[in-house]
Amino acid sequence: MRNQIFRVNKQNIYQIDQTETVLADLQAGEIRLKVDKYAFTSNNITYAVIGHQLQYWNFYPTEEPFGIIPTWGYADVVASKHQDIKEGERFYGYFPMATYCTLQPDNISALGFSENAAHRRALAPAYNNYARVASRIELEDYVPIFRPLFATSFLIYQLLKEKYFTEVDQILLTSASSKTSLALAAILKKNQGKDGKKIMGLTSSRNLDFVKTAYYHDAVFAYENYKDISLEKTVIVDISGNHELLKNLSVHLNDQLVHIVLVGLTDWKSSNMASNLPKSEFFFAPTQFKIFRKLHGAEKASEILNEALMDFIQAIKQMMTLEKITDMEQLSRLYLEMVDGKVDPMKAYLVKIVSK
Repeated sequence: MRNQIFRVNKQNIYQIDQTETVLADLQAGEIRLKVDKYAFTSNNITYAVIGHQLQYWNFYPTEEPFGIIPTWGYADVVASKHQDIKEGERFYGYFPMATYCTLQPDNISALGFSENAAHRRALAPAYNNYARVASRIELEDYVPIFRPLFATSFLIYQLLKEKYFTEVDQILLTSASSKTSLALAAILKKNQGKDGKKIMGLTSSRNLDFVKTAYYHDAVFAYENYKDISLEKTVIVDISGNHELLKNLSVHLNDQLVHIVLVGLTDWKSSNMASNLPKSEFFFAPTQFKIFRKLHGAEKASEILNEALMDFIQAIKQMMTLEKITDMEQLSRLYLEMVDGKVDPMKAYLVKIVSK
């Protein structure tokens, strides 16, 4: 059995490599899954850009200098040497850009399992949990596209409520056309009546009209018009990673800037992660999820998040076209377009490689 893998040079993410390997025999306690389909978004480019800092390359190691970008999606068990996992079972979770993967399940329950391979035990638990999929749902194709991004946005909202809402009048979202930013704007809009915070967006000129059609923001500005943003107590949620933009905003807002939450790298070429911005900190979703799960309990936390997610998907799917990637050539083109920032905000991509 051969495994087709999409890899990236960790030192130069423009260099990609499609390779095949022969799968090793399963050992006791292991399962083999065939990756059915997964989402590919700008979030995956972030995984590549900061793969070293946040250990994203460590989930599915391969021969240097290459790395495998993790993705969110579905996979089916095609072989099992674990007594509690059967062939034919289906799971949602963190999978490689590959045809197959081998996992070592632990903590198995009716809800799913956690991965127990030695090289993953020190990694963030949120990425090591695999959920059982009892039956397919109407919106299944949208879940891997939006769930990780929505979960990040949902947890950012929890952070904002806990730490900054008492101090600020408005929330400023950069990269306002990105799915993560749109999701956060949707959550802020839904709760605006009780929170009382203005929602501001910054985006490129070409995406300005698209963002406005979502009706989530009180005002949306093109990046070059950032000086038109009102001088009120502000927290910036930065999805772009554009260091120069953040410096300009810091100067413009001056003492009205309360804090910058650093989230993403949609404009990763302009980022400078080594530079220190005043009043800023990097947001790591798994850390915030631990707090949220401790507050509500694991099952209730998932229930709250899933209910909010499905509401968002029902709304946002009306604005977007779902495109399916079915071969490695298409995937290579999409990957390089996303690295270059040529992302159409009105499209969502699901990868389902068809074997030849």
